[in-house]
Amino acid sequence: MEDWAMRNKGKCFITDLGSEQTKEIGGRSVTMGRYAVWSPIAGADNHRIVEVGTDCAKLQQKYNIDNAMIYHLQQKEG
Repeated sequence: MEDWAMRNKGKCFITDLGSEQTKEIGGRSVTMGRYAVWSPIAGADNHRIVEVGTDCAKLQQKYNIDNAMIYHLQQKEG
């Protein structure tokens, strides 16, 4: 966990959940974003989600996040 904290301290990053999910909310079908942008919280060692979306490239550009700072969910096999 120490490596994770040091690698991401003070930096924005994106988590990729692997697929978009569709949910019914208020009788409407809504697509939930696959990508979440995490931003550091000022004065703390934590991050918070600031935006969720379906277009990773757009989020990368908006928050100036390079490919090395995109974390992909890995499914366990078996």
